[in-house]
Amino acid sequence: MKPLKRALTATLLLMLGTLANANNTIPGYVIKASGDTIWGTIDYGGIRRATNDEKVTIITLDGTSIQLKAKEGEVLGYGIKPLLGERMDYLYFTVKPAVESGFFRRYTKGPQYTLYYRMMTANMGTVESTSPYYVLVNAQGEYAYFGTCTICGWKKKMRDIMKDDDPAVLAELEELKAKDIPGFVVRHKE
Repeated sequence: MKPLKRALTATLLLMLGTLANANNTIPGYVIKASGDTIWGTIDYGGIRRATNDEKVTIITLDGTSIQLKAKEGEVLGYGIKPLLGERMDYLYFTVKPAVESGFFRRYTKGPQYTLYYRMMTANMGTVESTSPYYVLVNAQGEYAYFGTCTICGWKKKMRDIMKDDDPAVLAELEELKAKDIPGFVVRHKE
């Protein structure tokens, strides 16, 4: 039984590897600056499953390849549906510092707040740290971009976006730990 299981596992891995290398596209859509949606397949750049932070390439249903650049205002966002996973929606945000502008993945959406994130790596001398950076959007479309380091001022930025919320929610925000941001937004999205 073990040799058969190993053989089936090896065959499955070989098939998945071949599929991943043969085709760098995945079903999805882009939202143009005009608000129009184009359906097709997104060129996600291979096994790393990421497009460039400033542009997205879609192959339309008729086979035409179109590259849209976010900085030039050609695209607002895009979405993909992985073969074995959940749908992933990305929206472009212009943030300061401008070098950190880019596509952020939607984490949760509710009537009051939508939270987006992107993992970023920072080098501090000999230490390298990867952590989430967030964009929190309120119902009025105002948004704040923040990292979660101890000196990043993330609570103030969240407070500015949540300024019209219930005082109990704002009091809870003051006690919040950075690792609990997604759960907090999910709890207070309605």
